[in-house]
Amino acid sequence: MAAQVVVLNATLEPIGVASLQRAVAFLVKERAQIMLAADGMIRSNSIELPVPRVVVFNDYVRIPHTRLYDKMPWSRRGVLDRDRRRCAYCEAPGATIDHIHPASRGGESSWLNTITACVACNGAKGDRTPGEAGMPLRFEPRVVWRREVMMLAVEATGVDLAELGVLPRP
Repeated sequence: MAAQVVVLNATLEPIGVASLQRAVAFLVKERAQIMLAADGMIRSNSIELPVPRVVVFNDYVRIPHTRLYDKMPWSRRGVLDRDRRRCAYCEAPGATIDHIHPASRGGESSWLNTITACVACNGAKGDRTPGEAGMPLRFEPRVVWRREVMMLAVEATGVDLAELGVLPRP
């Protein structure tokens, strides 16, 4: 996977994750500066700069906040990411999607009707509801919003924004 760089607005608000190439373009065009660098250097005939992990825009970039609070369309990958790939029945690593109200009985693929499950629990539950199978959920499914997806992407880079003083400590 290509290196990902956290992008902060001039107000230090996280606004997304960019590829290393895009982040370097921001730096070369002097639209941003490096807040945190990784080991190593990027070299070309005309420039030499540290490998960025976090960049900050020099000027405020207006982001329509209503867009950040839109509901994400349902996806299998989105459910796995939302549940951090943990089984909702036993909390073991999970790689399958389970319909709480089974699809075979009219259950739809939606944020509130699907959870991550391990193969063993998914097979044990079968085409029953968790109540019928005697398998209570350890956490409830929830709708996923665009801002949460962006924050999960930031988290996936391994950068601790609280350590940088950008976000409050949990």
